[in-house]
Amino acid sequence: MPTMAPPTVVPVTTSSPGLLIDSATAVAGQMQSAIDLAAPGSQVGIEVVDTSTGAELASLDPDQQFYTASVVKLLIALDAMERHDPASPQADPEVTQQVRDMLTASDDGIADELWVADGGVDIVTRMAQQIGLPGTVPPDDPGQWGETRTTPRDVVAIYRYIDSTAPEAERQVIMDALEHVNEISADGTDQFFGIPAALPGVAWAVKPGWMALNSSTTLNSTGLIAARPGEPLRYIVVVLTSQPADIGWNAGGAALTSGVSVLRTVLGLDR
Repeated sequence: MPTMAPPTVVPVTTSSPGLLIDSATAVAGQMQSAIDLAAPGSQVGIEVVDTSTGAELASLDPDQQFYTASVVKLLIALDAMERHDPASPQADPEVTQQVRDMLTASDDGIADELWVADGGVDIVTRMAQQIGLPGTVPPDDPGQWGETRTTPRDVVAIYRYIDSTAPEAERQVIMDALEHVNEISADGTDQFFGIPAALPGVAWAVKPGWMALNSSTTLNSTGLIAARPGEPLRYIVVVLTSQPADIGWNAGGAALTSGVSVLRTVLGLDR
Protein backbone atom coordinates (compact mmCIF):
# COMPACT_ATOMS: atom_id res chain seq x y z
CA MET A 1 0.00 0.00 0.00
CA PRO A 2 1.30 3.55 -0.64
CA THR A 3 2.61 5.66 2.22
CA MET A 4 -0.32 7.49 3.76
CA ALA A 5 -0.42 11.04 5.03
CA PRO A 6 -1.28 11.27 8.72
CA PRO A 7 -5.08 11.15 9.05
CA THR A 8 -7.14 13.93 10.49
CA VAL A 9 -7.68 13.29 14.19
CA VAL A 10 -11.28 13.54 15.36
CA PRO A 11 -11.57 13.80 19.16
CA VAL A 12 -14.28 11.78 20.88
CA THR A 13 -15.48 11.67 24.45
CA THR A 14 -14.23 8.88 26.69
CA SER A 15 -15.10 7.36 30.04
CA SER A 16 -11.41 6.85 30.80
CA PRO A 17 -10.19 9.96 32.68
CA GLY A 18 -6.71 11.16 31.80
CA LEU A 19 -6.53 9.56 28.36
CA LEU A 20 -6.12 11.55 25.19
CA ILE A 21 -8.48 9.56 22.96
CA ASP A 22 -9.04 10.23 19.28
CA SER A 23 -11.36 8.16 17.11
CA ALA A 24 -10.28 4.50 16.99
CA THR A 25 -9.99 4.70 13.20
CA ALA A 26 -7.83 7.82 13.30
CA VAL A 27 -5.46 6.42 15.93
CA ALA A 28 -5.07 3.18 13.96
CA GLY A 29 -4.46 5.24 10.82
CA GLN A 30 -1.62 7.07 12.55
CA MET A 31 -0.16 3.76 13.71
CA GLN A 32 -0.43 2.32 10.20
CA SER A 33 1.24 5.38 8.70
CA ALA A 34 4.17 5.09 11.09
CA ILE A 35 4.59 1.39 10.25
CA ASP A 36 4.32 1.94 6.51
CA LEU A 37 6.83 4.78 6.60
CA ALA A 38 9.44 2.42 8.09
CA ALA A 39 8.34 -0.70 6.18
CA PRO A 40 6.64 0.40 2.94
CA GLY A 41 4.12 -2.02 1.49
CA SER A 42 3.17 -3.64 4.79
CA GLN A 43 -0.31 -5.00 5.43
CA VAL A 44 -1.39 -4.06 8.94
CA GLY A 45 -4.16 -5.11 11.32
CA ILE A 46 -4.67 -3.30 14.63
CA GLU A 47 -6.94 -3.63 17.64
CA VAL A 48 -6.37 -1.79 20.94
CA VAL A 49 -8.98 -2.21 23.68
CA ASP A 50 -9.48 -0.84 27.18
CA THR A 51 -10.39 -3.93 29.19
CA SER A 52 -11.95 -1.88 31.99
CA THR A 53 -14.52 -0.16 29.76
CA GLY A 54 -14.56 -2.27 26.58
CA ALA A 55 -13.78 0.84 24.52
CA GLU A 56 -11.75 0.52 21.32
CA LEU A 57 -8.81 2.93 21.27
CA ALA A 58 -7.57 1.88 17.83
CA SER A 59 -8.97 -0.41 15.16
CA LEU A 60 -7.86 -1.24 11.61
CA ASP A 61 -9.02 -4.33 9.69
CA PRO A 62 -9.72 -6.20 12.95
CA ASP A 63 -11.18 -9.21 11.10
CA GLN A 64 -8.39 -9.55 8.51
CA GLN A 65 -6.43 -12.80 8.82
CA PHE A 66 -2.66 -12.75 9.37
CA TYR A 67 -0.16 -15.48 10.15
CA THR A 68 0.31 -15.87 13.89
CA ALA A 69 3.98 -16.89 13.82
CA SER A 70 4.84 -17.42 17.53
CA VAL A 71 1.67 -15.72 18.80
CA VAL A 72 0.02 -19.15 18.37
CA LYS A 73 2.12 -20.24 21.36
CA LEU A 74 -0.56 -18.59 23.49
CA LEU A 75 -3.00 -21.24 22.27
CA ILE A 76 -0.43 -24.01 22.63
CA ALA A 77 0.21 -22.87 26.21
CA LEU A 78 -3.48 -22.66 27.12
CA ASP A 79 -4.18 -26.07 25.66
CA ALA A 80 -1.21 -27.64 27.45
CA MET A 81 -2.26 -26.08 30.77
CA GLU A 82 -5.83 -27.26 30.42
CA ARG A 83 -4.76 -30.79 29.50
CA HIS A 84 -2.23 -30.86 32.35
CA ASP A 85 -4.04 -28.82 35.03
CA PRO A 86 -1.29 -27.17 37.15
CA ALA A 87 -3.68 -27.00 40.12
CA SER A 88 -4.21 -30.76 40.13
CA PRO A 89 -2.31 -32.94 42.62
CA GLN A 90 -1.33 -35.04 39.61
CA ALA A 91 -0.01 -32.02 37.68
CA ASP A 92 3.19 -32.60 35.74
CA PRO A 93 5.64 -29.85 36.77
CA GLU A 94 7.65 -30.52 33.62
CA VAL A 95 4.75 -29.39 31.42
CA THR A 96 4.32 -26.22 33.48
CA GLN A 97 8.02 -25.46 33.10
CA GLN A 98 7.85 -26.16 29.36
CA VAL A 99 5.04 -23.63 29.03
CA ARG A 100 6.99 -21.01 30.99
CA ASP A 101 10.13 -21.53 28.92
CA MET A 102 8.25 -21.62 25.62
CA LEU A 103 6.66 -18.23 26.34
CA THR A 104 9.56 -16.39 27.97
CA ALA A 105 12.13 -17.48 25.38
CA SER A 106 9.67 -18.07 22.51
CA ASP A 107 11.29 -21.50 22.29
CA ASP A 108 10.34 -23.21 19.02
CA GLY A 109 11.70 -26.58 20.12
CA ILE A 110 9.33 -26.72 23.09
CA ALA A 111 6.46 -25.52 20.90
CA ASP A 112 7.23 -28.39 18.50
CA GLU A 113 7.11 -30.89 21.38
CA LEU A 114 3.81 -29.63 22.80
CA TRP A 115 2.31 -29.31 19.31
CA VAL A 116 3.01 -32.94 18.50
CA ALA A 117 2.14 -34.26 21.98
CA ASP A 118 -1.24 -32.52 22.19
CA GLY A 119 -2.59 -33.08 18.70
CA GLY A 120 -1.13 -30.45 16.38
CA VAL A 121 -3.86 -28.69 14.42
CA ASP A 122 -6.43 -29.98 16.91
CA ILE A 123 -4.93 -27.58 19.46
CA VAL A 124 -5.99 -24.60 17.35
CA THR A 125 -9.41 -26.09 16.63
CA ARG A 126 -10.06 -26.88 20.31
CA MET A 127 -9.00 -23.50 21.62
CA ALA A 128 -10.76 -21.57 18.84
CA GLN A 129 -14.01 -23.31 19.76
CA GLN A 130 -13.50 -22.90 23.50
CA ILE A 131 -12.59 -19.21 23.43
CA GLY A 132 -14.73 -18.27 20.44
CA LEU A 133 -12.28 -17.31 17.70
CA PRO A 134 -14.15 -17.23 14.37
CA GLY A 135 -11.16 -15.95 12.39
CA THR A 136 -8.55 -18.37 13.73
CA VAL A 137 -7.78 -21.46 11.64
CA PRO A 138 -5.08 -24.15 11.78
CA PRO A 139 -2.18 -24.13 9.31
CA ASP A 140 -2.66 -25.82 5.94
CA ASP A 141 0.57 -27.71 6.62
CA PRO A 142 -0.03 -29.56 9.93
CA GLY A 143 3.67 -29.35 10.79
CA GLN A 144 3.90 -25.56 10.55
CA TRP A 145 2.20 -24.16 13.66
CA GLY A 146 3.46 -20.66 12.88
CA GLU A 147 1.28 -20.61 9.75
CA THR A 148 -1.87 -20.67 11.85
CA ARG A 149 -3.97 -17.68 10.81
CA THR A 150 -5.78 -15.32 13.14
CA THR A 151 -7.22 -11.81 13.29
CA PRO A 152 -6.54 -8.82 15.54
CA ARG A 153 -10.02 -9.20 17.07
CA ASP A 154 -9.37 -12.87 17.86
CA VAL A 155 -6.04 -12.11 19.52
CA VAL A 156 -7.83 -9.60 21.75
CA ALA A 157 -10.25 -12.39 22.68
CA ILE A 158 -7.32 -14.68 23.55
CA TYR A 159 -5.89 -12.10 25.95
CA ARG A 160 -9.32 -11.49 27.48
CA TYR A 161 -9.63 -15.24 28.06
CA ILE A 162 -6.20 -15.47 29.66
CA ASP A 163 -6.77 -12.42 31.83
CA SER A 164 -10.32 -13.08 33.03
CA THR A 165 -11.62 -16.56 32.12
CA ALA A 166 -8.81 -19.11 32.29
CA PRO A 167 -8.56 -21.00 35.60
CA GLU A 168 -6.44 -19.11 38.12
CA ALA A 169 -3.55 -21.60 38.15
CA GLU A 170 -3.26 -21.47 34.35
CA ARG A 171 -3.58 -17.70 34.28
CA GLN A 172 -0.80 -17.26 36.82
CA VAL A 173 1.64 -19.46 34.91
CA ILE A 174 0.95 -17.84 31.55
CA MET A 175 0.77 -14.23 32.76
CA ASP A 176 3.96 -14.59 34.80
CA ALA A 177 5.76 -15.86 31.71
CA LEU A 178 4.43 -13.06 29.51
CA GLU A 179 5.46 -10.46 32.09
CA HIS A 180 9.02 -11.84 32.10
CA VAL A 181 9.72 -12.37 28.39
CA ASN A 182 13.45 -12.54 27.70
CA GLU A 183 14.86 -9.72 25.62
CA ILE A 184 16.68 -12.26 23.42
CA SER A 185 14.70 -15.32 22.33
CA ALA A 186 15.89 -18.91 22.12
CA ASP A 187 16.76 -18.42 18.44
CA GLY A 188 18.74 -15.21 19.13
CA THR A 189 16.08 -12.71 18.03
CA ASP A 190 15.56 -9.47 19.95
CA GLN A 191 11.96 -9.83 21.16
CA PHE A 192 11.63 -6.29 22.49
CA PHE A 193 10.40 -4.73 19.24
CA GLY A 194 6.93 -3.22 19.30
CA ILE A 195 5.36 -2.86 22.75
CA PRO A 196 8.43 -3.13 25.05
CA ALA A 197 10.57 -0.77 22.96
CA ALA A 198 7.77 1.71 22.30
CA LEU A 199 6.52 1.99 25.89
CA PRO A 200 9.55 1.97 28.21
CA GLY A 201 8.74 2.10 31.89
CA VAL A 202 5.20 0.78 31.42
CA ALA A 203 4.29 -2.68 32.74
CA TRP A 204 3.50 -5.22 30.04
CA ALA A 205 2.79 -8.90 29.38
CA VAL A 206 3.67 -9.66 25.75
CA LYS A 207 3.90 -12.31 23.09
CA PRO A 208 5.66 -11.16 19.93
CA GLY A 209 5.84 -13.22 16.76
CA TRP A 210 8.10 -13.32 13.72
CA MET A 211 8.40 -15.58 10.70
CA ALA A 212 10.02 -15.38 7.26
CA LEU A 213 8.37 -16.87 4.16
CA ASN A 214 9.47 -16.59 0.56
CA SER A 215 6.68 -14.13 -0.18
CA SER A 216 6.49 -12.10 3.04
CA THR A 217 7.79 -11.48 6.53
CA THR A 218 5.43 -11.78 9.49
CA LEU A 219 6.09 -9.52 12.49
CA ASN A 220 3.53 -9.21 15.29
CA SER A 221 3.49 -7.34 18.58
CA THR A 222 0.74 -8.32 21.02
CA GLY A 223 0.09 -8.03 24.73
CA LEU A 224 -1.42 -6.33 27.74
CA ILE A 225 -0.06 -3.00 28.96
CA ALA A 226 -0.62 -0.58 31.81
CA ALA A 227 -1.70 3.01 31.24
CA ARG A 228 1.22 4.44 33.18
CA PRO A 229 4.17 3.26 35.24
CA GLY A 230 3.03 1.63 38.45
CA GLU A 231 -0.52 0.95 37.27
CA PRO A 232 -2.03 -2.51 36.61
CA LEU A 233 -2.33 -4.05 33.15
CA ARG A 234 -5.40 -2.60 31.46
CA TYR A 235 -5.08 -2.30 27.68
CA ILE A 236 -4.82 -5.07 25.10
CA VAL A 237 -2.61 -4.06 22.18
CA VAL A 238 -2.55 -6.16 19.01
CA VAL A 239 -0.55 -5.17 15.93
CA LEU A 240 -0.25 -7.84 13.23
CA THR A 241 1.72 -7.25 10.04
CA SER A 242 2.65 -8.93 6.80
CA GLN A 243 5.69 -7.09 5.47
CA PRO A 244 7.52 -7.40 2.15
CA ALA A 245 10.00 -10.28 2.19
CA ASP A 246 12.96 -8.00 1.50
CA ILE A 247 12.50 -5.97 4.70
CA GLY A 248 15.01 -7.07 7.33
CA TRP A 249 14.20 -8.08 10.89
CA ASN A 250 15.62 -4.89 12.39
CA ALA A 251 13.76 -2.58 10.02
CA GLY A 252 10.55 -4.58 10.35
CA GLY A 253 10.72 -4.63 14.12
CA ALA A 254 11.48 -0.91 14.22
CA ALA A 255 8.37 -0.32 12.09
CA LEU A 256 6.18 -1.97 14.73
CA THR A 257 7.90 0.02 17.46
CA SER A 258 7.09 3.23 15.57
CA GLY A 259 3.48 2.19 15.21
CA VAL A 260 2.98 1.29 18.85
CA SER A 261 4.74 4.52 19.90
CA VAL A 262 1.66 6.42 18.69
CA LEU A 263 -0.10 5.07 21.79
CA ARG A 264 2.21 7.11 24.02
CA THR A 265 0.20 10.20 23.11
CA VAL A 266 -3.15 8.39 23.22
CA LEU A 267 -2.45 7.14 26.75
CA GLY A 268 -1.01 10.46 27.85
CA LEU A 269 2.46 9.05 28.52
CA ASP A 270 4.20 12.04 26.93
CA ARG A 271 2.60 14.59 29.26
